[in-house]
Amino acid sequence: MSKDKSFFGILSIAIIGTILLMVTNGMTFSGITIFDEAILNEFGWTKSELKFRDLVNLVASSFIMPFVGVLIDRYGVKKMMVIGLSLIAAMYFMYSLIQTTWHMYSIHLVFAFAVSGAGTLATVIMVSQRVTNKRGTAIGIALAGTSAGGIVIPQIGRPLLESYGWRTAFQYEAIIPIIILLIIVAFVKPVKFKKGDNAVVGSEGKDEETGLTEISFKNAIRQPVFWAICFAGVFCFYSIMGIISNLFLYLRELDFSPEKAANTFSIFFAIILVAKLTSGVITDYINEYKLFKIQLALMMIGTVGIAMNTASLVWPSLIAVGLGWGGLYTLLNYIIITTFGVKSAGKIGGIISTFEGVGSGLGAWITGLVSDQTGSYSTSFWIVVVLLGIALVVSFFIKPVTSKTI
Repeated sequence: MSKDKSFFGILSIAIIGTILLMVTNGMTFSGITIFDEAILNEFGWTKSELKFRDLVNLVASSFIMPFVGVLIDRYGVKKMMVIGLSLIAAMYFMYSLIQTTWHMYSIHLVFAFAVSGAGTLATVIMVSQRVTNKRGTAIGIALAGTSAGGIVIPQIGRPLLESYGWRTAFQYEAIIPIIILLIIVAFVKPVKFKKGDNAVVGSEGKDEETGLTEISFKNAIRQPVFWAICFAGVFCFYSIMGIISNLFLYLRELDFSPEKAANTFSIFFAIILVAKLTSGVITDYINEYKLFKIQLALMMIGTVGIAMNTASLVWPSLIAVGLGWGGLYTLLNYIIITTFGVKSAGKIGGIISTFEGVGSGLGAWITGLVSDQTGSYSTSFWIVVVLLGIALVVSFFIKPVTSKTI
């Protein structure tokens, strides 16, 4: 396997990951929320009917991920990325033609396949395979793309929405993934394994080339840390997707103007982006397992402020949540690689992503559903606070695998 030791080599592959995730995450989830109010006004759907699309998308992708992980391990990330971006482009055009909730749900089901093949897992593996020096920094830069999508995509969508309406805006935005697809084809080169590398896939112990302790899939699922990551992932992803998916509508209920709500949404993602970059760098110097607990506590404190449903607490609360979640997101993915290695990362990460996806989908949908039933988002976000408290307890079981258990 080739190694990128130069600063330029590390930065270039990390930035490609950033661009990819900016599109896959931004266009299938965070950025699409800018159209929520326009769609609700046209069709008269409830918030829970609209947000059920996110449940379809995220839960479906979670069950698809283990199978896609196997394909990534076998065929490489590049092919899966090309397929995923092609699907996003096609589905964005189809979005402009929807007439019923079932049309929308069908599109988000296809989004699930797209994000599974060209999302976070594929990007983390792509970077980890190609970067050995400053791996944490590179992964942090790449994962910043998930937040960059929340900054950039709404700012592209909002003026298109205002000028042409939401249907035409979707058609224009369908061009974006095609452009990124061409960049992936041109600049992402296949990994070249040294002779005998394939033979060590799934083997145990320290790998001199990757610098990682490699643990087989069968052994990984027997480790307590594996299940701790899975369950912490459920609660953390429920929490953040409940917040992100409903943030625009939450701000509108607090009398934020559409423009102010959209700008707040983008700034929130900018805060998360900074946290992702910072935590990625810090993991090269500070124990990632300790940092994980600190970030989780910070996110929980911020969510308490959001649950109070007061406009004056919006900004300090969002800053705390953004800084906390940004670090958690990078750390969750980094810990998977540093704990289990990269050789079976597709299968291991795929199973963990199943738990995270279920949490994500339930968070996005139930948060809107509870708001429909109670008349505000306060109860929804108190539920998030409780779940983050449980995740904090679980986080104490997330620690390195010892040689005795391998």
